[in-house]
Amino acid sequence: MQALACVRRAGLASIRRAFSTIQLFPEQWISASAECPQNLDSTAPKTFQIGKSVPCSQELILGLKFYSTEAALSGDKEEKDALLEFLDEGLENKRWEPVDAAREICQVLEKGDEDMEATLTQLGIQVTPHLAHMVLDKISSPSSALRFSEWAKLQAGFEDDTTTSDKLVNILGRSKDFETLQRVLSERSPTTCNYSTRTFSFATAWHDDPDMLKEVMEMLEQLELSLRIFAYEMFIAALCEENYINAALVALGKMANTDCAPRMQTYRPLIQVYCQNNQMDKVHEVFEMMKDCPQDSVCYHIVLSSLCNRKEFPRAAKFVRRMTNTGYKLDAIAYNILIRAACNSGRIESALKLFDRLKEEGITPYYYTYTHILGSLFQIKGFDGAHSFLIQHSGKDRKLDSSNYRCLIRVCSKSGQEQEVRNLMMEMNAKGLD
Repeated sequence: MQALACVRRAGLASIRRAFSTIQLFPEQWISASAECPQNLDSTAPKTFQIGKSVPCSQELILGLKFYSTEAALSGDKEEKDALLEFLDEGLENKRWEPVDAAREICQVLEKGDEDMEATLTQLGIQVTPHLAHMVLDKISSPSSALRFSEWAKLQAGFEDDTTTSDKLVNILGRSKDFETLQRVLSERSPTTCNYSTRTFSFATAWHDDPDMLKEVMEMLEQLELSLRIFAYEMFIAALCEENYINAALVALGKMANTDCAPRMQTYRPLIQVYCQNNQMDKVHEVFEMMKDCPQDSVCYHIVLSSLCNRKEFPRAAKFVRRMTNTGYKLDAIAYNILIRAACNSGRIESALKLFDRLKEEGITPYYYTYTHILGSLFQIKGFDGAHSFLIQHSGKDRKLDSSNYRCLIRVCSKSGQEQEVRNLMMEMNAKGLD
């Protein structure tokens, strides 16, 4: 009680010392004298834990209730203002480390009290997406995860992101709470839908369980049409990412039998996984499945890149002929894939012929297409061959010229040709290039 009495007599420094030393435990609470103010509300005792200090923000809140009695604050207005200012300052200046903040929040969530949201607010923690990720990683209860997510969205300065939403979706999905899951998925905007393969990663555990896959797809069927299309596509992509092709085909078949017909991009994950498994016969089957869809250059790029990376150049050439026979024209990306493959295999003449054909067709090469050729020319024909190509294609695009010079400077520097590096830098300065 002496610490309480000194508050009225002491200045701000004494107040700080008094607050730093006051700490009540349950047994002290019970044995407190009749003179001790008892105007705490009924929830206050819940904040004490045997053998543990209460969080700083709770200590200050309890302190405010103790010292807000007429007996404690009957002194000068200046002393009252100083005390209240100190309390406000303490609440505002509390800085939580993410690990400590996550632990405190999880302890509140584990209790699952009716006033959980109020208790979370009293902690005075600034909720960030990173902190929300940490908390949701530690939560297994779907109801607690949902309540925390709803509470976090209402906190000042908090911006929900896709990772946070995906973590909540997977908690609900693993618990098979499909009704709540459907509602959470429906809250995403159809115009800026941000489903990803991570959104449906929970369902990959049921790739060999037809009944559970059926339940997931029945849940997807409850989504609004534009959301449903994205959801099916990301669901299929998540299964393909784990190489669960049979389950992906089941989902694709279900999608095709509804009013959200597969699009060209729906087939990309299947083409990707078949290419990774070197199942080109299956790739051709997928192209047959999507023959009525508008042509999608990305699908062609996936196959062409896969063949070139494995240095299967005859099959790549055959595939290019197949592409062109169906009306597809090689674009800058396709040419870059072919030129890079030719350069990596030491076929610089083939790469230069492809480059000339690209220019003849009026296609603008990417900067890194020049980079591939310059690097290969330097390795095969030396500095003079690479420098000649650089000069031949300079003078039309200053940014391209700067990029090409920097590329040649890098390869010269790596090979120890310091004099050539100095000469190139002098050329750049003379041309006024960055």
